[in-house]
Amino acid sequence: LPVVDASAMARLLTLRQIVDHLADELGEPAAPADSAEPARIDQGPGPELGRLVTEAVESSGSGAGALAGLGGRVAVTDDGGGVGAALVDVLTGHGLDAELVGELTGNGYAGVVFLGGLRALTDVTDAAAVNTEAFRAARAAGSTSESFVTVSDLGGSFGRDDLDPTRAWTSGLTGLVRTAALEWPATRVQAIDIQRAARGPQDVARAIGDELLRGGQEIEVGIRADGTRLTLSSVPARVDGGAMPLGPDDVIVASGGGRGVTAATMVELARATRARFVLLGRSPLDPEPAVCAGAADDVALKRALLDDATAHGRTVTPAELGRQVRAILANREIRQTLEQIEAAGGQARYLAVDVTDADAVAQALQRVRQEVGPITGVVHGAGVLADRRIVDKTDAQFDTVFRTKVQGLRSLLAATAADELRLLCVFSSVAARTGNEGQADYAMANEVLNKVAVAERTRRGPGCIVKSFAWGPWSGGMVDDALAQRFRSMGVALLPLDVGAAMFVAEIASPQVDQVEVMIGSATLGAPAAASRGA
Repeated sequence: LPVVDASAMARLLTLRQIVDHLADELGEPAAPADSAEPARIDQGPGPELGRLVTEAVESSGSGAGALAGLGGRVAVTDDGGGVGAALVDVLTGHGLDAELVGELTGNGYAGVVFLGGLRALTDVTDAAAVNTEAFRAARAAGSTSESFVTVSDLGGSFGRDDLDPTRAWTSGLTGLVRTAALEWPATRVQAIDIQRAARGPQDVARAIGDELLRGGQEIEVGIRADGTRLTLSSVPARVDGGAMPLGPDDVIVASGGGRGVTAATMVELARATRARFVLLGRSPLDPEPAVCAGAADDVALKRALLDDATAHGRTVTPAELGRQVRAILANREIRQTLEQIEAAGGQARYLAVDVTDADAVAQALQRVRQEVGPITGVVHGAGVLADRRIVDKTDAQFDTVFRTKVQGLRSLLAATAADELRLLCVFSSVAARTGNEGQADYAMANEVLNKVAVAERTRRGPGCIVKSFAWGPWSGGMVDDALAQRFRSMGVALLPLDVGAAMFVAEIASPQVDQVEVMIGSATLGAPAAASRGA
């Protein structure tokens, strides 16, 4: 909701007046993140934009862990491999009332330790499901728990090295914890990444228990098999210039590329490469009704459609009218993107396909190979939002946001498994690194994208540029004037579309190919809201 004038609200007497007042403040409902209207906002004076990378640094801890001095029961979820039972013994031996549970269904526990990230995995589907289980556990624990901890096995350094490619798909747990830290300021939250290696359940449980009782209260802690304790730090890093490795013969497939932020970056990439682009999106590219000719904006389009309906004796509701107008504006934006890519020297076409439908994506890309040429690049920019706090978010809302990002990437990777890609880029968000209130699912999904990109870089080798862009807020899309002002008051710079697109192209041309995860946006971004917590 927008920031409201309390004195103005006090004069409103009915719920309808309140709804109408807030509707005026909000304007039209926000569009999905991958299709938002790229309205430009004046940047104005303010903090600088920057580029950051995340590093793992050794940390000795404070000597008081997330469960230190906890009163009440502690739930330890069963990992199915003996670590949970062994951890219950460790915690009980130190005076805590700990018990092993299956799926967490209630919030009657003072502390919750989620061990799903240690579970034996059969495939990527099994790995991705761990994220949903963790979200449900957090929702059940709620803000009333005194402590909430997740445990994963991403090599003990959150995927910085020794990252198993299947376990990379479980990595959304850290995004969940980072968001919980913002939504539950009175709760001690922590994401532990432990390198299991060849150790047995008892040894792993002892290491986890030692961190929970005597480690520290940093939000994210990595524990290597040799006992090294790590935490993460985001540091500024300049990008080195280089020659663009792509050219006119390359074929780039971009999900969500017809509109918004992704479209702006594809236009700039076309200017730098003159490549061929195939943009994938959910919106069908339908012919525009003849009555809309000359209607340039939302108001004019609604008037034209309403007049036409009235003339033909049809009744349309405001909601139907809004949907029609949004579809027309979406189609106009897609066509404009195609024209801009052509004007920049590239070639472009658009295919309507649900990126979460693996079969549909596979069929669409086979058509691309036949009609356009061998696919050499993939950019995954699709994404949607359904903001709700953890305790209020439904399974359906979580699934919609998480699947668009994660299943969308799975579909694209599966469909291009046999292609010799020269470029693989995913559009993540700084929310994955910092968390964001109401966006646990979005933060989790983007963190999965980050780590899968790291795994893909290792798998594909030097012949393919792999980048995960954790974008800060753009001066466009869903950022209206009120939200822009809020960001500025927080010291967060907005990223203009043309500047962000230029930084995207510079990153691809850079020889710094080993820097897979990069954050681009305000220099003030990049660290969780509460890097550490006192007891």
